[in-house]
Amino acid sequence: MKRILSLTILVFAGMLLFNACKKDENPRIPALERVPLPYLTKDTSADVLIQDPATFKGKFNVDVFFKSDAKPKKMDVVVILNGDVTNIKTLKADVTAFPTAIDVTANDLAGLFGKTAADIQTGDAFTVGADVTTNDGFVVPAFRNDSAEAESYGGDAQNYDGASLTIQYKKVCPLDVNGLVGSFTMDDPQFWGGAYPVTTTLSGNELTLHNWIEVPTATLKMTIDEKTQTVTVAKQLTLADGYGYHNWTTVGSGDIDACSNSITLKLTNTVDEGSFGTATMTMHK
Repeated sequence: MKRILSLTILVFAGMLLFNACKKDENPRIPALERVPLPYLTKDTSADVLIQDPATFKGKFNVDVFFKSDAKPKKMDVVVILNGDVTNIKTLKADVTAFPTAIDVTANDLAGLFGKTAADIQTGDAFTVGADVTTNDGFVVPAFRNDSAEAESYGGDAQNYDGASLTIQYKKVCPLDVNGLVGSFTMDDPQFWGGAYPVTTTLSGNELTLHNWIEVPTATLKMTIDEKTQTVTVAKQLTLADGYGYHNWTTVGSGDIDACSNSITLKLTNTVDEGSFGTATMTMHK
C-alpha cells in the first residue's frame, strides 16, 4: 500500500526530526519525500458563484505554491459534491504544466455526479482539489475517504499566507440588489449589544445604511460586488461625536445572502479614545 504523504512543510519538519536521531536508533522512521504544495485559484474574470446554472462559466488555475520547489510529475484535478469524500470524481487528469487554466461549466461539474445543470439546487457546493503525484510515484490526494479528516493536507499548509489548496463553486440565489433596499433590522450582539432598526438606500453599487449605531444622522457605506455577492466597507468616518466618543470610524467586509436579502458584516470600529475590536453583525428583513 502506498504511503499517503503530507505537504512540504510537514516533510521538512520530519527531516529535522530525522536529523536529530540516527536511523538505527529508531527503525520505524520511514523514508521521506518532498511533495509540492498545490495552489488552486479562481479566475475572477469568470463566474465565481453558480447563480444561474444554465449560464455559469467558471475558470480556475492549477499551479504550485512554491514556484522554485520541485515540480510534481502530474496533478489530477478532482471534485467532491457537498463535502462527500466517499465520492471523488476526476474533472481533468494528467495536468503537467503549471500554471494550467481550466474552464468549467455547471454541466461539467454536475455531469461528474450523474446530474445536469438543472439538477443543481441552492446550497449545493462543488469543491475542487488536486491529487499530486511526485516524480517518484507517490500520491498525495486532495481528499481522503479513509479517515475523519476530509483533506489530506495538514493544518500548516492552510496557514501559509495566500495558500489555496481547494476552491469551491457554490449554487446561490441570484442577487437582485434592489432587494437590499428598504427597512431592515441590524442584529449586533457583539458590538452594539442588541438589535435596532436601519434603512438603506442604493446609488449604483453603493449601499448606504442609515441610523448606524442608532444615530439617525450616522451612515455606513458599503460597496456591492454582485459577482461575488460580497460587500466592502472602506475605512470611513461614520459619526463625528456620539455617546461620549469622538470620530467613530468603521472598516470591514461582508457576505450577502441573496436568498434572504441579508448581509452578514465583519466590522472593526474605532474612536479617538480606542478600538472596540472586530465584531460580526447581520442586517436582515
